[in-house]
Amino acid sequence: MNRFEDTICAAIRSMHLLIVEYGGEERLVQPYVYGDDHVGGRLLSAYQVAGGSASGASEGWKFFRMDKVTSVAASDRRFHSPRPEFQRDDGAFARIVCQIGD
Repeated sequence: MNRFEDTICAAIRSMHLLIVEYGGEERLVQPYVYGDDHVGGRLLSAYQVAGGSASGASEGWKFFRMDKVTSVAASDRRFHSPRPEFQRDDGAFARIVCQIGD
């Protein structure tokens, strides 16, 4: 189990934004799906609303590889409904630990 799993799944269930440190940048994200990809890596699928970005896109859908995440903290901010383009049971995941709507 990843050391951030409880925080991430609690935020997904309660629809709280997360503050994720990734690639040396702090990012504010709406977490959607957390689980394992098809090669055994742990991923978080989230919509980034603010913060840094290696690609220069500070907003948008992103996959965060958990082996590159250095910290995760729950924000006191919430989002009140999933984004309309959100698809449950994302095919990028071989095994889903938690996702919006569970």
